[in-house]
Amino acid sequence: MKRHNNTLHFCCVHLLLLATSSFCPISLAFSTMASSDNSNKLPPPPKDGVAFNTLPWNLNLPDHHSYIHLTTTPDKGWTVEHYDPATDSGTLTTSHKDYGSTPLPLYPSTTSLNYGTTIWEGLACRRSPTSGKAIVFRPQKNYARFANGANAMCLPAPSYELFMRALQLVLQENAELIPPAPELDPETGVPQGGAKLYIRPMLLGSGQQLGLHASPQISLLFFVSPTGSYFQGKAMGGLKLHLERRRCRAARGGTGNVKCCGNYAVTMRPLIDAKEKGFHDNLYLELDTYHNPPPGTSSRLMNAVLQELSAANIFLVLKTGEIVTPGLKRGTILPGVTRDTILTLASEFKDELKPIMAESIKGAGMGEEKKVDDIEVTVSERDVRVEDLLNAAEVFVTGTAAEVVPVQSIGTSETPAEELDGETEESFSVQFPHGETGPGPVTTKLLDMLREVLAEKRSCDATKDWLCDVYASPEEFRNGA
Repeated sequence: MKRHNNTLHFCCVHLLLLATSSFCPISLAFSTMASSDNSNKLPPPPKDGVAFNTLPWNLNLPDHHSYIHLTTTPDKGWTVEHYDPATDSGTLTTSHKDYGSTPLPLYPSTTSLNYGTTIWEGLACRRSPTSGKAIVFRPQKNYARFANGANAMCLPAPSYELFMRALQLVLQENAELIPPAPELDPETGVPQGGAKLYIRPMLLGSGQQLGLHASPQISLLFFVSPTGSYFQGKAMGGLKLHLERRRCRAARGGTGNVKCCGNYAVTMRPLIDAKEKGFHDNLYLELDTYHNPPPGTSSRLMNAVLQELSAANIFLVLKTGEIVTPGLKRGTILPGVTRDTILTLASEFKDELKPIMAESIKGAGMGEEKKVDDIEVTVSERDVRVEDLLNAAEVFVTGTAAEVVPVQSIGTSETPAEELDGETEESFSVQFPHGETGPGPVTTKLLDMLREVLAEKRSCDATKDWLCDVYASPEEFRNGA
């Protein structure tokens, strides 16, 4: 990325932007005030010349983005000067910057660079194949997690109104980067997978200091990137996961349930190691349950409690009819929005899932064949142990970037003798009945349900405020219109 360090060049560029660009503060203030009346407006068509469906999971087309950057102090916090919902005004409306030519002004002593005080969120905007609207999925949940993370990192949280209006404006300013609507399956009418415009809100300590205390300045940012799937091209069938027994993603009493940068930094070296061994990702354990099993436990590995992947939650479809995911009570797992969505959809449409569950259990050859009427679909959040994997007909993972992805196998790898320090280590390997060549019946149905909701083709009382129209009024957007 080219950065403009020459003062004269920067000034000329700045004057040119003021005169002609859509990033001009005056034109932005005008466009954002006018956008309050856009309740029936559709987004502009996707940008020409971009093969959206082949985009990788990465930062794409950065020279075509604009982003939002606001600052404040701990004492001042976020006020109506930044955004006043009563008048739809404030510095927010003039805080768009060109991503390619306006880098952040960070110093070596910036708090977040030294002490990791950064939180962020991940959301997706898609075009509806039904209405053509630009829709953001469940941003209310992202805000709740964002506010929780702000408290954990000693950062003042923006108001809900500021967060939602900034999200809406950054999408309107980058609307031509929203990929085309997904195509519909000609047989089922279910929307197929497709690219999305990913949005990353960030809150970070941007002030200068050496001491270990809250940052004297805070930055709120919203940037975007059109992307493909997180696991695109990584697994023709299902994922191959490595059961990580040596290294920890999060521990009780820590920040495992906070979407902060440190939770991802600790997964990088284990992820690289896993990929070198032929796996797609790691599945982490609650290491205290592995190292300190109850007295009389015959296998400490089988007793160990599962957490999640580097950046995705995990679900098991058991032969008993239970759809289960690790619970949140330990405080070590991120409360994923897609995780909560799958739990809700599975609970709301249990009866619809019964014949699908029967098909899954039958196809897995797990015990006696059951009639549909004899199957009870249950949906659970609880401690899930390694031994539960042996009773799974299907396993899948969820995430904003990943959606719903099947898992074909989970296994350990050999630890070098010098790292064992005289200890013995159990091995584990399981190949699931479904997942090797594609998703199992329940995984497929849940993914279809999710995509039907996204395409405005499925709804119930629980989903009524899940889809937020980018071109609705600010109030309607906040309320899930």
